[in-house]
Amino acid sequence: MRQSERIGAKIAYIFSHNHHYIENALESYNLKGPMFAFLLTLAHKDGCSQECLARYLKFSKATATRVITALEKEGYVYREKDENDRRMYRVFISDKGREVVPAINAALLEWNNILLSDFSDEEEHIFRKLLDKTKNTLEEFDRNSSK
Repeated sequence: MRQSERIGAKIAYIFSHNHHYIENALESYNLKGPMFAFLLTLAHKDGCSQECLARYLKFSKATATRVITALEKEGYVYREKDENDRRMYRVFISDKGREVVPAINAALLEWNNILLSDFSDEEEHIFRKLLDKTKNTLEEFDRNSSK
């Protein structure tokens, strides 16, 4: 059991550093917290509902609403009522939002380079495979726990 606790602490440490690095790298764009994740998602899934974004990114509906409102204030996204369901809003990335996506990707790439800088090619390959395996395990857990 102790090993699991240490793994969780190490993951939390990496997550915290990731968050700090990305926020600093994107400071000039006024992107804080998970705002960049919403923009990246919308760059590929433009027109998602707020609820769909929240579910996909594993955030509460309230958090998703706050993030989308902040992104809207910055001019990175806009919302439109769904034509078929007037109670639902669809979220779209604006031209300004699309312009910042390359900077987000560059910051994430630089972070990966920092994170993996002491890994050999073989170690990186193994690390990525283990992360994929862990992610798949969690996805399976989510599927089974939502039944």
